[in-house]
Amino acid sequence: MKWGRQLCSRIETVNHLFQHCKVTGKLWQWFINLRGIRWAMPRHTSEVLACWNRDGNQSEHKERWKIVPASIWWTIWKERNQRCFENRSIPFQSIKMNCLATFYFWCIHSIPKDIGEITLFLDSL
Repeated sequence: MKWGRQLCSRIETVNHLFQHCKVTGKLWQWFINLRGIRWAMPRHTSEVLACWNRDGNQSEHKERWKIVPASIWWTIWKERNQRCFENRSIPFQSIKMNCLATFYFWCIHSIPKDIGEITLFLDSL
């Protein structure tokens, strides 16, 4: 589905918006690629959390790993609302950066001073 006014349509579902939407899928895939794992997107949101937490238990920083879904969902929700209610949109790279900054802030409780801080942090996952 294209991101635009269509995000506000009647066919929008939680499962589509937070999991199966093309833009959201790119964010999921980016985090999955960081860990180098193979992962198939479950059908329902509740299944995502169960699988994500199970796969994250193999991580040295499993508490950080558990924050990823919330970071993705919060970023997508904010973008969706901007597009639907304010008729504003940003490019995917900015959406991705917003997601990473949110993830970093929620894990570290500080705002990154530069992209290098985020890169080092992500390498630790």
